[in-house]
Amino acid sequence: MIHPKNNPLLLLFLVSLLTLPLSAQEGMKFWAGHSYRTNITKEWRVRAGQLYLFDDRMDLTSMQNSARIDYRFNRNITVGLGYIRSSDPADPDQQARNRIDPRVRYRFKLGKLRIANQLRAEWHFPSRSKFEYRLRYALGLNAGDFGLPMDITPYMTNELHYYLNGRPLNYRDTDGDVIVRQSPNGLHAHRIRIGVRFRPFKRANVSLSFMRQTEFNIGSRFRQINVVDPRDGDILRGFNNFSVLSFSFSYRFKI
Repeated sequence: MIHPKNNPLLLLFLVSLLTLPLSAQEGMKFWAGHSYRTNITKEWRVRAGQLYLFDDRMDLTSMQNSARIDYRFNRNITVGLGYIRSSDPADPDQQARNRIDPRVRYRFKLGKLRIANQLRAEWHFPSRSKFEYRLRYALGLNAGDFGLPMDITPYMTNELHYYLNGRPLNYRDTDGDVIVRQSPNGLHAHRIRIGVRFRPFKRANVSLSFMRQTEFNIGSRFRQINVVDPRDGDILRGFNNFSVLSFSFSYRFKI
């Protein structure tokens, strides 16, 4: 067995996992999910699951049902198409939200390190206030097999979000006059996730992780969110910064 102190990469993952939650400023959210997949053929696989989202008081605020089909060109390249439907179990009259997200993934190995690049293009309907379409690029680092019990594997993912076609905002000068009215398109969010995966029994995987989302503005001030209305000082489309502790279980059926 490889001890963490003898491997700088593994030590980095463990230190990050312990220290990153200390940077969270808002209340902690909790996500719990389960999913199941199977291989139809060597190239085709399908997955379905549910995700439950809780606020800092452990009240269930949303439930997501998802389904996805993937095609694996080879061991490095996979493309897929997913669908997610979100609803509030406590308010059945609230309109459900839908999401379609085609994606492509390219992964490779560098020694024991496994590196994954993934690009997702999401269409949200009905549209959200900040975007209707969202592009998500993720760079994932998986520490590989270190001979730990239950195949424990630390991982880290960095993700950037580009917002498109949100509801138009009035961008005003200091006197309150409208300069331009348009959607706040642009690069507006970053997510970092630190976690560990392990295999409690055959064909099953469990993941425990901490995730932090931070929104920001880059580029033209006429494409910003978190805009202050000079007429009354109100903040329009405020930053949605939050932290999440999550648990997920997945199982692969063999047919």
